[in-house]
Amino acid sequence: MSRKVIFKITDPQGRSVTFHDDTWRHVKSRHLDITNYQRIKTTVMAPHYILQSPLKDSLVYIDCGQLSLYFNVFTKYEETLNEYTVRTAYLTGYFPQGEIIWQQDKLKGRKSRK
Repeated sequence: MSRKVIFKITDPQGRSVTFHDDTWRHVKSRHLDITNYQRIKTTVMAPHYILQSPLKDSLVYIDCGQLSLYFNVFTKYEETLNEYTVRTAYLTGYFPQGEIIWQQDKLKGRKSRK
């Protein structure tokens, strides 16, 4: 069974990021607070922060939501495809680990809400 592409977009630094149907099934089944994938798409296209994850070849796109919650989209670089693919997404009260490699202009000079 082949994977169906739900969307393929470009992040603020020009990286190609793809989201597949099997990942959407995973997110829906394990993270019941996420009811549609539009927020995943928006977070990758216009994140507050992009982190280099401690996991090899992985990036985290972060949207700092209301009520001190973070919407995190985890991606992994697929060398054979020369693109990042979304692996999971979820809401949490914790800022993920990793090095900030990009942040929105309006946030520059501010400390992240870790």
